[in-house]
Amino acid sequence: MKYIAINFLQSMLLIIVTPLFMGILKKFKAILRGYKGSSIFQVYYDYQKLFSKGRIRSSQSGFITQIGPILSLAAAITAVFMIPTFFSSGETYLGSLFLIIFMMSIVKFLNTLIGLDCASTFGGMGTSRELFLSMLAEPVMFLTIMFLYFENKSFNIFTICFNNSAGAFYGIGHILAAISFFILLLTENARLPIDNPETHLELTMIHEAMILDLSGTDLAFVEMASQIKLMIFLTIFINLFMPFGAATTLGAVIILKAAVVFFVKILVILFGISIIEISMTKSRLFRVPELLSAALAIAIAAISLNYFL
Repeated sequence: MKYIAINFLQSMLLIIVTPLFMGILKKFKAILRGYKGSSIFQVYYDYQKLFSKGRIRSSQSGFITQIGPILSLAAAITAVFMIPTFFSSGETYLGSLFLIIFMMSIVKFLNTLIGLDCASTFGGMGTSRELFLSMLAEPVMFLTIMFLYFENKSFNIFTICFNNSAGAFYGIGHILAAISFFILLLTENARLPIDNPETHLELTMIHEAMILDLSGTDLAFVEMASQIKLMIFLTIFINLFMPFGAATTLGAVIILKAAVVFFVKILVILFGISIIEISMTKSRLFRVPELLSAALAIAIAAISLNYFL
């Protein structure tokens, strides 16, 4: 019961601080560009503003637009409770990587349905691009999972984090798999160079095009789901590829130290993403397969090195 309680608390904490991390990411980008930028708490104010507004829906939209946003957020929140954050108790009935991927696919599936349901040109365009990239990203994801299974003999993220939390030796195959997953992370969350999350230029946007007709609480739910999805991918990346410092036993000092280490690792990755996003431009859509092909090749190389070395 005590393990269930700490798993619940760490998942709730991750949900609560997700807008803060998004604000920190924007702050990093502003500082690197040479201006002050908005407060790191601005995302909370944006949600307050959206929840105070009413819903305006297209006359062509149906029930999908009514229930899709809240279901998307529910799927994202459910996935949070399937992953460890800074504490892992080892083997558990939760934590299956395939189940987590399935929950993330539900978020994407609902967002694409919302983009189609509004019957706008932009929604259909963004949906087609999103599914095109998803088709290319799935082989990379499954090859990365294969590598993790060959390396750890488990598909459970809690078990992998528990076994490697003491600081296991990371070979070249592990590093290559981490690079492949990081490219996948950028693709699945519509970050540069795949998509520009800061623009509403109709010829370039992917994620924004699908939710362009949403407003008020509907937009807040979808944006929250997308931000939580990014934090889930970052947490999975940390717990699979650099879980050192994670707590495996209960204790106030141990848990606090593990939480601090986790937050530091998140900040380091967010700073790396901010550097990528201020130094690169969005790639042409038909250049993205080249990047994902490189990620696929890197994943295959990681599996080969793990098998032969």
